[in-house]
Amino acid sequence: MRKLFIFIWCCIFTEALAQTPKPLVYINNTEQFTIESQYVNGETYTIQIGLPEDYNDSKTTYPVLIALDGDKTFGITKGMVDWLLWSKEIKKVITVGITYNKGTDAWWNKRARDYSHCYDTLLAKGWFKEMGGADNFIKFLQLELFPTLRNNYKANLDSAAIMGISFGGMFCSYVLFKNPDLFYRYIIIAPSLVWNDNSILKLENEYSKTHTKLNKNIYIAYGSLDNKKWVNNPTNEIISNIQTHNYENIKFHSQIFEGETHISVFSTALTNGLKKTLGN
Repeated sequence: MRKLFIFIWCCIFTEALAQTPKPLVYINNTEQFTIESQYVNGETYTIQIGLPEDYNDSKTTYPVLIALDGDKTFGITKGMVDWLLWSKEIKKVITVGITYNKGTDAWWNKRARDYSHCYDTLLAKGWFKEMGGADNFIKFLQLELFPTLRNNYKANLDSAAIMGISFGGMFCSYVLFKNPDLFYRYIIIAPSLVWNDNSILKLENEYSKTHTKLNKNIYIAYGSLDNKKWVNNPTNEIISNIQTHNYENIKFHSQIFEGETHISVFSTALTNGLKKTLGN
């Protein structure tokens, strides 16, 4: 009888424990806020902030690292930044994830709107509800996000970095040659440069006709198993073009990671990109 009582009590306790809400996991030294953008149709962005461990005790300012696709990338980016800071391989930075915070479907469609600089009438026609909003997203960064960071954090935006993969990498490439002074450091991972008949390659070529200098620190990488048409071939071409145009004052790094796919390349390229652009 005693054994039966203990068994029943354990079952009740286990069931009660399973139904008790568990505390959420959180990342140390992070916080978030929202911005309703007047430039992107009233879109409300959730901005996630990752701070250096000694941020509150420091009087210095820090460069900012903007992580596009923050819904997917903020956690791993903040984690890798912390690892590399712990081993003293990079400078201290404020990590900023730009998120939509509305689930995967919303993220997938809204990123296509914000990161594409034009409609693609050749390959992506009808794929997304909205496209071509990159210029509005640049206004959000420049006129809404940056002033908020400058006024509320110890942020040095003169040496800011931006990181993006796929469409995010395409957006970084667009900013680099359309509005290059917005950032100093660019981490471009597996960019979808085939967009609208390789229009980014044409933009870089036009830029080279009127500019001999490109005072930027740029890192571009992709995986060998990525899609050749969408990523590998046009990325090889823009790497070759940048090297051929031989811009003055440029710090340029490119890597191909054997055996990595469009997704698996992210963590490896992120680590190397951080070290190349923010290394001590």
